Amino acid sequence: MTRFQCYRMAESGIRWRLMGGNNRVLGVCVREHDDLASARAEVAVVRARAALAGFVIGHADDGSWWWRLAELARSAQGFARRVDAELAANRFGTRAVDAGLDPELALYRTGKRGRSSRGGSDVWRQRPVG
Repeated sequence: MTRFQCYRMAESGIRWRLMGGNNRVLGVCVREHDDLASARAEVAVVRARAALAGFVIGHADDGSWWWRLAELARSAQGFARRVDAELAANRFGTRAVDAGLDPELALYRTGKRGRSSRGGSDVWRQRPVG
């Protein structure tokens, strides 16, 4: 099941990403958000804009190809060929429209697995050491 996931890395803002049914990242947000509500609001905008297919394909200095949807989303990885970037952009656009939204905020710490915050709170919870 394709879904949007909002997450936070330790000491940073909230970001979102579109996860495919196989848990691969199909695309990520361009900027960080201060709170969970603004990240979720941007997800709603992305759903609406993705259907319009306003994707731009670009070529990076390292030779890889990337896609971008305005100042909202971009590919999570570079591609060796332009056609692969175009296919990935199309896949993101098609799946973003109907994708669900995880109700919880995933929290990540360097070197640790992701944890979900119950109730969708965007408060960073520290685990006691020991």
